[in-house]
Amino acid sequence: MPIKQFDKWIDSIVSKYEIEAQCCSKFSDVFLGYYSPEYLAKCKFVVTDVIPKPDIPELRHIGLGDFLDMDCGAITYKHMYFMKPQHQENLEIHIHELMHTIQWEQLGGEGFLKRYVQEINEHGYDNAPLENMAYDLGRSFKSGGAAVDVANLVREKI
Repeated sequence: MPIKQFDKWIDSIVSKYEIEAQCCSKFSDVFLGYYSPEYLAKCKFVVTDVIPKPDIPELRHIGLGDFLDMDCGAITYKHMYFMKPQHQENLEIHIHELMHTIQWEQLGGEGFLKRYVQEINEHGYDNAPLENMAYDLGRSFKSGGAAVDVANLVREKI
């Protein structure tokens, strides 16, 4: 049941920040070949000093304590991601978080959360496959690797 509660909390946070969020269309040129302009138009990001995380004690009981306590630089909730000001110009982080938006879209809200919890519990954050997919993409982008259709890549890997 905490997954459903978390999913509802995410919907409320996304709704709360919808107006101040910036559209990812601004990355259409730089992420050409990775994400379609139409997809980027659906995604948004928020620059904030405090990354929003839920205060749902039951999430700790299912193994998300470290995640909730982690001081992360960015986090993705469905089609929106939140990042600290010092990371807003870092394209490697943007491409990483945008991959998570694709994962959310393909797995669905509760599906993504269930899989993420399972992976964190089974592999730890640093070795969770959903995270590794996004980190690998970020590193490839940063090193000048060839563009890859992220939606197809995620579809193949999940």
